[in-house]
Amino acid sequence: MDIRYSPFNITSAVALGLTVWLFVARFRTRLDSNWPLFYYLGLVIYGHLFPGNLDPAWIYAGVVSALFLRFEFMGGWFLKLIRGVELIVLLYVIHRLIYIIRI
Repeated sequence: MDIRYSPFNITSAVALGLTVWLFVARFRTRLDSNWPLFYYLGLVIYGHLFPGNLDPAWIYAGVVSALFLRFEFMGGWFLKLIRGVELIVLLYVIHRLIYIIRI
């Protein structure tokens, strides 16, 4: 398989690496970390720079879930639901970015 080194593919590969990092970090770090918010800011910018590659509804669902997790005012089943939503969004982003850069 031939991977072309264009700015789009390199940016997508960096976004893929950061997405995998966040997926792992969500299991290892505290929920009130600010790093996921910076990641989602970058993902929103990526979505605006390269429209049509990631569905904005999925991106903003991740942003909202990260904000809920950051400002932790809930617990129990609702916390698990929000974490599940964010993990599903991250899996979607990983899937789409792998498809985009065709690893």
